[in-house]
Amino acid sequence: MIFTLLFYSDEKAIAAMSQTERNRLVEAHVAYNFEFLSKRCTVLASRALMPTATATTVWPDSVTPGPAVVSDPPLTGFYLIDCADQAEAVELARGYPMPADLGRIEVRAVIQEWDYAPSVETTASPDAIWSQYADVASWPEWKHQVERVELDGPLATGITGRIVIEGRPPMPYRIVSATPGRGYVSETELGEGIVLRIEHVLTELPDGGTRITHRVNVPRAALDLLGHEFSPALNDGMRRTLHALAERVATD
Repeated sequence: MIFTLLFYSDEKAIAAMSQTERNRLVEAHVAYNFEFLSKRCTVLASRALMPTATATTVWPDSVTPGPAVVSDPPLTGFYLIDCADQAEAVELARGYPMPADLGRIEVRAVIQEWDYAPSVETTASPDAIWSQYADVASWPEWKHQVERVELDGPLATGITGRIVIEGRPPMPYRIVSATPGRGYVSETELGEGIVLRIEHVLTELPDGGTRITHRVNVPRAALDLLGHEFSPALNDGMRRTLHALAERVATD
């Protein structure tokens, strides 16, 4: 898991230190980084921040001098680390030789995944849309950039197979659950241990018709594997797929 170690330190106390005291602080920090932290986890980034007096805060309608949040002590630096879990991150933070009364360290996890759930509404019934889901051979006609899908059986819970996305080799594909007229959940293995999960949900509207929602769970590791262009391409593909599906059922 990835965590930030946020360092809050008394800037006035640091500014008042003698050169000898500052030297000791620098030596302690270097020792922590290279002799303790780097040997026990992966350090992804580490930076000290300029004094809060140099900060500028950008609001939706204005720009003001100073930090966005005034804290005592203020935020003065951070580490971005990859370690086993919260308990280990806390232990690593406790290993920092923080001088008495100088400051504190906040440990906070980095989001590892997020959801994106676009939807469209159509006058078609849930059953009409389900028939498109169940017709797996037709998916390349309306699923954006899907070239081929090979399932080891009809669309049903537990069925596995392979899916080919434009420009990529076949990837393992699994139907986690499937309920006729309600939707299905799929998982695509993008790489070792990196799974893209998509919920295809059909909601019958009170006055007739259906809301089609495709909710994707995006693991942060997918961007590390495929590049930052993966996320906007995925979002665009999700929207295109929904609109193509809605147009398809509207003409049936």
